[in-house]
This record gives sequence, structure tokens and C-alpha cells, in this order.
Amino acid sequence: MKPNSFKEFKDMIGRSAGAMPMTSNLYQVNLGAPNILREGIYDPVKLIEAERTVDYYASSVTLPSRAVTTGELNNIGQIRRFATGQTASEINIQFLVTKDQRHRYFFEQWLNHTASDGDNTVAFYDDYVIDMEILKYENGPEGHQQTAAYKLYGAFPFNVGQLQLNNEQTNLVQLDVAFYFERYRMDQTMPQTLRAKPQKFTPKDLYTDTSIPNFLDSLVGDFPPIGGSFIA
Repeated sequence: MKPNSFKEFKDMIGRSAGAMPMTSNLYQVNLGAPNILREGIYDPVKLIEAERTVDYYASSVTLPSRAVTTGELNNIGQIRRFATGQTASEINIQFLVTKDQRHRYFFEQWLNHTASDGDNTVAFYDDYVIDMEILKYENGPEGHQQTAAYKLYGAFPFNVGQLQLNNEQTNLVQLDVAFYFERYRMDQTMPQTLRAKPQKFTPKDLYTDTSIPNFLDSLVGDFPPIGGSFIA
């Protein structure tokens, strides 16, 4: 058996667009508000504004991981491991913070009404969880084309991170929000027309109507897919 060669790797990429290494940008986070914030406890104008803009400020996101839980059987010193179930990791999303801190307030309200520190009550599960999506895109001949989708079921934030302020240097402030979820499903949605060699792009290109494939309109409504692609 001969070792792998760079030429064979290059030829393989040339034959199949899907064999190109994935980029870390060009993604979209679809994150809505839970039922508990729609019951009159949140200013509806603030809620709508926060919900419709929060996806734009997602500067980074971790994709979920999956693991099989195991048990052990010790048979005269020989350990045999066997599957007992499955578990998934938490995910972390980092958001750029606006000057009015609308999204910080959004997540603060979400946590406060999930588990109140005022009267020590916890809301009904179905009222504070949501289903959310993380969509991945790559460059194609018609602009940015969806290549994968991660659907997270029963998701809710359990930790709203600290904000670091200082007088030494002016920087953008970012907020870490960690989410738990029940389970997730990953779907490969690789268009056959994806080009083998992606073209270079600028943030300006991402906001032109011609750079957004028509089939994405039904996914994002009036908003183009940005997420990390806007920040890159």
C-alpha cells in the first residue's frame, strides 16, 4: 500500500465539490423566542425587535457533538464495554452586543422566567424550550448554497456569560450564551452544482439580492443568511 499523495488529494477535490474542506464562516443561526416570553410579560415591541435581529449578531457558534454512553462488564479481568444510550453536548453561541443591549436583555428575561430568583419558581418545560437551527453554507455558482443543517430540539439557554469592560482599549463587546438541548439531527443538503473551487467574497457581496439563492427565501423570510458570514 503506497502512502497518500497530494496529487491524488488534489484530483479528488477537483472531481467532487463536496470533497473541498469546509470553511468556518458562512452560517446562519435560526433562534426564536420561547412561549414564556409571548405571554405579555415582555414588551411586544422589544420582543419582536430582539427576536428578528438576534441572528444577525451571532459572531460564532459551536456545532453540537454526539457520544454514546457505555457501561462496563468485568469478566475475570477482561473489561467489555457496551452501549447504554446516547448523549449530546451543550452548544455555545457568541453574540456581538448592541449599544442598547437588547439581546442581553432578551436572554436575561428568558432565564429569569425559566427559573425565577424572585419567587423560586420554575416554568413549565414546554414554555421555555424552543427548536432551533444552525445552517451551513458554502460558495456556489449561484451565490451561497446550503450544505448542511443542524436541528436542535428542546433547546434553552442555561448560562448568560459575563461582559468584560475596561478603559484600556476600545473593543467590540461579545456575549457568550450556552444552551442545553434534548437531541439534535444533522442533515446533509449538498447541492450537486456546488463549485469545486470557491470564489473570494466580501461582506458587501453578502447583502446583494443576487448573491442569495432563491430557495433560501423560504427559510429566512426577509432576512439574508449571515451569521458568521457577515462577521468574517
